[in-house]
Amino acid sequence: PMSEFRNFGIGVAVYFETMRALAVICLVAGLLYLPSIMYYDSTSYDETGRSSIGWQLRGSLMCHDTKWVPCPTCTLDDWADSPRRYAIAENNLVFVLANECADIRLREGLQHLVVILFLAIAIFALGFHQKKLELQYDEAILSASDYSIKVDDPPLDATDPDEWKEFFSRFEGAHVTYVTIGLDNEHVVNALIKRRLLLQKLRQLYPSDQVTEVEHEDTTLEDLLAFATKYQPRLARSFIKTEEKCRNLLSPEKTYGTTSIFVTFETESAQRNVLRALSVGHKDILQNNVLALNDPNHAFRGKYVLSVAEAPEPSTIRWQDQDATLMMKLNQRILTSLITIVIVWGGFISVRAAFLKSDTLAAFLIAILNILGPHLFKLVNKLEAHPDEGSWQASLYMKVCTFRWINTAIVTTMVTPFMDTIAINGLIAKVDAVLKAEIITQPVVHMLDIWNNIKRHIFAPFSANQETMDSNFHGSIQHLGEKYTAMTKIIFLCIFYSPIFPASFFYGAFAYAANFYTDKFLFFRSWAAIPRIGNDVAVLSRNFYFPMTLVIMVIMSEFYMSAYPFDSLCDTYDFVNNGDEVLSQYIGTHRAYLASGGGNSEAVTVTVNGDVSDRVYRFCSQDFSSRFGSLLNFFDENKDDWMSEDQTFLTYLYGLGVVVAITLSFAFFFQHELLEDCKSFFTGTYHTEEFDSGAGFSDQEEINAYVPQYKHRRFAHPLLACDIDAIDPNHIGWTDVHRSYDFYNITKGIEHLMGGREEANSAFAVVKHWLPRHLPPKKKTQNVNDDFFRYGSM
Repeated sequence: PMSEFRNFGIGVAVYFETMRALAVICLVAGLLYLPSIMYYDSTSYDETGRSSIGWQLRGSLMCHDTKWVPCPTCTLDDWADSPRRYAIAENNLVFVLANECADIRLREGLQHLVVILFLAIAIFALGFHQKKLELQYDEAILSASDYSIKVDDPPLDATDPDEWKEFFSRFEGAHVTYVTIGLDNEHVVNALIKRRLLLQKLRQLYPSDQVTEVEHEDTTLEDLLAFATKYQPRLARSFIKTEEKCRNLLSPEKTYGTTSIFVTFETESAQRNVLRALSVGHKDILQNNVLALNDPNHAFRGKYVLSVAEAPEPSTIRWQDQDATLMMKLNQRILTSLITIVIVWGGFISVRAAFLKSDTLAAFLIAILNILGPHLFKLVNKLEAHPDEGSWQASLYMKVCTFRWINTAIVTTMVTPFMDTIAINGLIAKVDAVLKAEIITQPVVHMLDIWNNIKRHIFAPFSANQETMDSNFHGSIQHLGEKYTAMTKIIFLCIFYSPIFPASFFYGAFAYAANFYTDKFLFFRSWAAIPRIGNDVAVLSRNFYFPMTLVIMVIMSEFYMSAYPFDSLCDTYDFVNNGDEVLSQYIGTHRAYLASGGGNSEAVTVTVNGDVSDRVYRFCSQDFSSRFGSLLNFFDENKDDWMSEDQTFLTYLYGLGVVVAITLSFAFFFQHELLEDCKSFFTGTYHTEEFDSGAGFSDQEEINAYVPQYKHRRFAHPLLACDIDAIDPNHIGWTDVHRSYDFYNITKGIEHLMGGREEANSAFAVVKHWLPRHLPPKKKTQNVNDDFFRYGSM
């Protein structure tokens, strides 16, 4: 059942709920469009019939009813992007191709407006539903975040957990259960992880078949280095150099300041009392204004105003990034933004080149780029420091979403000549191909899971040892930020082209259903465990990207409505038989040569009878890109020459809708983001709607503590970077049935680097546990088969 997804984190649960809701929303939107679809599929719209158009495109504005008309003042420059719509006959008589389908009617325009209103109500209702689900799921599953706070600006020398326990015990009803002190020791941890990896390679290199199992267990680090020096001297030198670096970083002269503090209380009420008491404005924190606190005793050491907030889930903490400064983050964001622009531009160039070859090729290239693009942005995002996975995923979401929106929808419009918008094999045909590729490619590629199947069936059998083989069975790593971009991309594509292709919403409903069931299957069968991130991505999606799609829908509705019939022709209300000597030459049958025919070799036959239906036309740009400013100015009621009365009214109505949509979206965003940020700068804004369960932290059977851990693809479980001897192992968050936690602890096996382990302890994070008095201490459970550390302690 869907409710079970809450056990995997709020972010995962809301993602699947949102996917299912959007499938229903798209289906209903498509059904609301049925009267318009039926009209466009009739001879009332296209007198020539729709039999020559694919069945899935018959309910669109695609126009098969065209006619070559006289245009004496037209020049090839006006049709440079669509030369196949421009032809020259004898005596330099100019003919251009006009779209003869029926005018836009008020009925279809109002039906489109109904769909817009439905989507606006549905998407905002979905946002409120998401918030309700987040609250329900958070209350249903108690986690460490419900009991914990994070201190973002501790004094650099505040490394004593007992001092923090004593401070927070002053608050009403506060029993401190855990204190975790994070240090600015990223270089130490990275060096020790590299040492561990090199040591793993030394073990793999050593020929275990030359010795018995007992002898192999007694093999020392000198034996491994001696063998490597003989057969792999480069590996031996790298290990020795890394050990020397570790020794320097662990020397007593090195000191590592505090970066962040995580404090876990025994009760939810204690956490909330602390957050409420320390809630002050950012201005007061920056100025260290102790007077802003309600109680002077709430100042740490009597002089520091702490910046505290509810802590994210332990599994989402990015311990390697806790030391990042504001300036460092700013420089990183500038660099990654520039790289993102380059990638987006590269995608644009590639898709444009593909469209010149084939619409089908371009459609599948777009689908492939939408699959490969996120992997590039994951590499780019690694250049950024984020305090937790939620923030990292939100940053990835913004990059990938921008790339996919531009790559999927905007590029397709930009590379298609304006006059081919509703032409046969024009823009609508391209969108149809893109939507089909999106429905087929992504679910199929995800189900095949090619790379992980190669790892499991080819690499794993040839692994040198058990841990290397285990690493090939981790499952594919998924990022919730990427999954949300795939979700918003589909609704954006449907909304962007719905004014000219209403049936796109049926594609969207099918795409959401396909992705929902494939993702649900893969989540339980193939994917690696996703961190229990909160609602960061969901909040960004509903507060910014979903409202933005509605604004874009209203804008594109006005643009497409104003540009119909997309042939850039205006009636001069003059006739070829008016007695004018030049115009009279158009009467008769002509052999006109297309401008794109290469030497004017491709020709069409044009017959002008000279009756009242044979009027003279002139060029008038209908391209909305050249009228962007006037279209957004809804006060401009000037009727363009090609518009009918209904079309003029609808264009004005949608122009008014643009203003309303932008105003409401800005007000919504201002209220939920800007206003809250401004308010929090001057005053404390802590509040919570969560229910206090009354249950204690230590009473929970499955709950985690804030234990510094670092994930690496070469190891089945995260590497620990602190002493865990005095904490409850059930609070670490995972268990290896074959090896003890010491196997994954990089602080173990390094005694020889310092001549004494106690000297090196100051370089690592500190985690201290205090059990409530009513609970007896728990025994630490250790697994067997720990032969790794004899290679590190000689």
